[in-house]
Amino acid sequence: MASDIYRDSLSAWNALSRVGGLETDGRDEDLVEIIHKQLDATALNLESALANAPIAQFLSALFFSIQPFASMFRDILLFFEKSNAVEGQSQLRISVGDEFLEFRHFEEFLESWSKIDVLLDVPALDRADAFILNTLRIDFGGYEFLKNALEREKPPNTGFPDVDDWLREYDVGRYAPFPSSLLSEHFPKGLSDAVSLVQAAISIIRQRGLTRSKMMKEHRDRSYASVAEEALHPWTIAQNETDYWLRSHVGFLANILKLPEEEQQRFASVASVRFAQFPRLSIPGTIEARDLERLLSLPAWKQRYETYGVWIATQIIRALEGHDVAVNIDNGELKFAFAEARIADVKTSMPESCIYAEKRVPIVDPVGKSRKNAVQPDFSLWKKGTNGEDCVLVVEVKHYKKRSRRNFRDVLIDYSRAHPQAHVVLVNYGPVGEKISDLPIEIQNRCEMIGPLTPETHKALTNFQEMVSDKVGEPVLKWQSTGPAPAHEIVALDVSLSMSSILASSEFRYFLSSTLEADATIALIDQDVRAICRASEFNRWVSENELGQSTSLAAPVEELFSRYSPIIVITDEDGLRSLENLNSESILNPLGDARNVIFVRLNRQIQ
Repeated sequence: MASDIYRDSLSAWNALSRVGGLETDGRDEDLVEIIHKQLDATALNLESALANAPIAQFLSALFFSIQPFASMFRDILLFFEKSNAVEGQSQLRISVGDEFLEFRHFEEFLESWSKIDVLLDVPALDRADAFILNTLRIDFGGYEFLKNALEREKPPNTGFPDVDDWLREYDVGRYAPFPSSLLSEHFPKGLSDAVSLVQAAISIIRQRGLTRSKMMKEHRDRSYASVAEEALHPWTIAQNETDYWLRSHVGFLANILKLPEEEQQRFASVASVRFAQFPRLSIPGTIEARDLERLLSLPAWKQRYETYGVWIATQIIRALEGHDVAVNIDNGELKFAFAEARIADVKTSMPESCIYAEKRVPIVDPVGKSRKNAVQPDFSLWKKGTNGEDCVLVVEVKHYKKRSRRNFRDVLIDYSRAHPQAHVVLVNYGPVGEKISDLPIEIQNRCEMIGPLTPETHKALTNFQEMVSDKVGEPVLKWQSTGPAPAHEIVALDVSLSMSSILASSEFRYFLSSTLEADATIALIDQDVRAICRASEFNRWVSENELGQSTSLAAPVEELFSRYSPIIVITDEDGLRSLENLNSESILNPLGDARNVIFVRLNRQIQ
């Protein structure tokens, strides 16, 4: 591009819009609105805001508007890397309809992103969490500790001259540079996020050239509007400053430095845990227009809107941490097509679950105009049941910039009717508005909307992941077939008479058929090893044999130890007592509290 193409903010915007293929009257309207609000929300439109904005301020605003996509790309790249157990990364790609997103495209974008000068990396707090330090310090030392040396009616006296100078400037309405004595290197590790948060807010105000009075006037002119999802949005900073947010936080950081070292360390350890739960946000330093030009010309950016649904899938998988999840990659390709695709299998759920994309389910007389005789949700979670698979969760993904009440309502009704046992959730990149109150009464309790849902909306994202996790359930043991080979783990099942009610229960039979592989090797024991067979043969064995009259499992377990170790034993209280001299470890009972059954793992060593 010509060297003068970025001579002012408006020309830079026009040039970068062309490079990035921005649809300013279409899919990128929200990006336009973000930049407009960052620069000057009182301006008639973005062009007017750009006309009065320094180019550095515009580039910073554009950088902020791109961040959610960079975070999505990072999550998708991480998902790729975790899926690399079988496939080589360089061969991996995602198909979304007719579009293909390759591993290297996300790597390329994030490599370019990392080269941009970042002033600060901070936790992405929302408005409600902006005062998280207040909560921490009250918990730490009570209200007196909170207000110590911070009363506005008294001259500042923190013991740090540059902090006192900053507070005096603040009290006459000016935002001075962040005091150097409060930089993060002076604090114990764990408090850097607290420092960076305050430093970032001050930097944002100063970049905009605002005094306190000017910032408050702008805030009044927009009727005190703020952005609930962003603690560091200029509007939210202004709202927080109505409560003298930065004054109290700067003063309190100085108070922390006066604490004994062990108390500083204690406070830092608590603070680090609290801040660790949040995603991250980059506060830019010096940005060159050509840095953003390079980003906006990359393939990953060109296909950014195809990635939102893929990102939602990564968050569904992330919610299943602790589970054995097999992602189904076909010849190096993970498919999110408009036809049904089995995305992943959750091996350690009880019963076993799978995640589908675009699974089609018939429906009679749908209310949605675009639907004829079926629904096809973006994602659905199915569990193995007695008559096939049952859907327990439906996730429909929207990328609407604004609430569409009719469309959202139609989705919830149609998808709930087609999946009568499922919890139905609609997630949206933009806002979803208030709960829809006129849904049919029989589906109200199993319908939900979440939005905005982006990498920066911490609470919404946490709620979504917890909902997915609840529907899948806690991980249970998944025992693979040991086959005929010796020296492998085996399941030993107590078949003595005291186990009769457990062995005959529907819960146990279901567990046996759904959690153990059909060809898994199991040993049937009482006072002897009665049989070693496949799990699929157990029902036939029970029908042809009587249960043992006594329970003395130690001898058969010792016999099994000659070929297998460790051994998983399924028994009851009587059987457990007969094993008390062996080295046993209690493990999770997949049947919960439904039956008085005990699962233990035994190792060959004798206590």
